[in-house]
Amino acid sequence: MLAMSSVERTVRSNEEAQLSRRNLLSVLVLVLSTLALLAAGCGGDDSGTSGGTGGGETDGGGEAVKIVSDLPLQGSSAAQTESMNNAIQLYLESIGGKAGDFTISFEAFDDSTAAKGAWDEATCASNARQYVEDESILGVIGTFNSGCAQIEVPIANEASLAYVSPANTAVGLTHEGPGSTPGEPDKYYPSGTRNYTRVVASDDFQGAIDASYMKDKLGVTSVYILDDKEAYGKGVADGFEIAANDIGLKVAGHTGWDANAQNYKALMTQVKASGADGIYIGGIACLNGGQLIKDKVSTVGDNDAVKLLVSDGFVLDSLFDEAGPDNLAGTYGSAPVLNPEDLTGAGKEFLDAYEAKYGSPEVYTAYAAAAAQALVDAISRSDGSREDVVAKLFETNITDGIVGPMSFNANGDPKGGLISIFQAEASGPPWKFIEAKQLSVQ
Repeated sequence: MLAMSSVERTVRSNEEAQLSRRNLLSVLVLVLSTLALLAAGCGGDDSGTSGGTGGGETDGGGEAVKIVSDLPLQGSSAAQTESMNNAIQLYLESIGGKAGDFTISFEAFDDSTAAKGAWDEATCASNARQYVEDESILGVIGTFNSGCAQIEVPIANEASLAYVSPANTAVGLTHEGPGSTPGEPDKYYPSGTRNYTRVVASDDFQGAIDASYMKDKLGVTSVYILDDKEAYGKGVADGFEIAANDIGLKVAGHTGWDANAQNYKALMTQVKASGADGIYIGGIACLNGGQLIKDKVSTVGDNDAVKLLVSDGFVLDSLFDEAGPDNLAGTYGSAPVLNPEDLTGAGKEFLDAYEAKYGSPEVYTAYAAAAAQALVDAISRSDGSREDVVAKLFETNITDGIVGPMSFNANGDPKGGLISIFQAEASGPPWKFIEAKQLSVQ
């Protein structure tokens, strides 16, 4: 099991105090949300639904405002999300907790549950309503999972509350494209004004890059596609399939896997019978991804004989333990992030400081800090109202940011970005960086 993080320990100590401060309406909303919504996810180990306040030493003075993060702090993503919260706190420390004339405090919220160990629909809804009701909150860094964003963003949109996601990639959150569904993205913005941005490229780019990489670099001629049936996983898999068909890469089949299955030997027997010489997996590793990979290797063949490429939801160091290093060895993974070692300027300075305090970063560590940087920059240029923070967020023009230049188009997508390819080795984590493809988003 993963050790309980400092954020999660604070969760337990502060949970009772937070509940006592909520008004009756908040409690009723929580109860109704829990009864009304079903959850999806996987098993975890810790408990708690919200984290503690934090941030760096501040100079004092100025209007006190708050930003929060909304991430799953339990389950196989815990190491990743703990590092993201650490990065946000470190960034705030580096600027003295100040944003122009405002003094910033930070609170880390958990959108997962102990029973599932992953994001939870009712918890996402409850969190969003709590943010809306707390008028001191000017922005949210989150979410991590696109399905949670689909729930939270519409709630926050009606209150003009800014969101900056460090990791969401589902296409339909911001624009129409491969993998989006009818009504997207407009249904997430009932006010008619966008309040959501993200600092990473969407799945339509990732799927296209992945298809090209399998065909041109890995020599795959026929691919079998698997997805976890969730918003992100199916979206990136659909984008991959469309791109594969466009470039002449044969799609031997496309199937969703059952996260609750004891094993996937029958599924992998079906994959083997298709004759595919490559498998693409779109989804989140915590949905039994370790077992999926074990059965792929034992039934279909190792990752040299039958190539395996996974989306960024699988590019986690914890997967080495869940799948076993020998089973994971040779697997390629893509992620819409820069290789940490390639950060320059402000990014390198930040990463050096992070490593000195916390050790090696995870894949999305720097992007959490970049999301905090964009949000704080918008607050510093605003008049302190939620509406103006949103307006200033869409005017972002950071030239030397933690992950490079940062600005957003009218949809909320970053104007630049990249997709990196990594590979797992039997020696264990971290994932080895192979190469990156630059993107230009208009």
